Amino acid sequence: MTNTSPNLRRLAGAALISTPLLLLGAMLTSPPQADDSDAAYLASLAKDESLSILSANFFHYYWVAIAIAVPAVLTLPRGDRGRALTAAGVAGTAFGAIQMSGMLFSDWVFAAMPNLAGLDQSVQVFEQITGDPSLNLWLRTGTVLGLLMPAVLMAGLARNGVIGWWAAPVALLPMIAGPIAGGLVAPVAGSVVGALCCAPLALVGLRLLRRTAPRPRSH
Repeated sequence: MTNTSPNLRRLAGAALISTPLLLLGAMLTSPPQADDSDAAYLASLAKDESLSILSANFFHYYWVAIAIAVPAVLTLPRGDRGRALTAAGVAGTAFGAIQMSGMLFSDWVFAAMPNLAGLDQSVQVFEQITGDPSLNLWLRTGTVLGLLMPAVLMAGLARNGVIGWWAAPVALLPMIAGPIAGGLVAPVAGSVVGALCCAPLALVGLRLLRRTAPRPRSH
């Protein structure tokens, strides 16, 4: 990864910098649910199908941005300290992000189903699909790796001195602190909190852009 093209590093840096805005858009447009039941989830998606699909697009490209960008992070560490931890974080984060982005396809399907087949039948289809063991494995690996491995990645970078140790716990929070703050205060506040918790990703993106900036020539 040390020979990564500067243009690829710039692309990766820009992708990571975009993550707060993508997550903010996803959360702001995410339809509210009446409760945690399957029926309430499907009804919320179907109530405003266009808004649900807009949210799904934002979430999808949030994960795509992470997936395409994190391999370039391996160019940031200097020396061996923290490099193995960073590599593990990169691999886990990329795999989790790929899993999560693929799961978003279901939002297009589940948003359309209640309006076409009725809510009761849609719930039956939803329960059959989500009860499949392979789908559950897909969802669990995506969720666990997508949420936890960015913290491992940041810990590796912190050990190498690329970024501060504060980034590791904050990297755990975008999908956790946002919904909590939204429930306690207001949905908009939760969306902002979630976006702010993407600060470690955005800062790493800035580090990648700085690494590709032309150095002044000495005379």
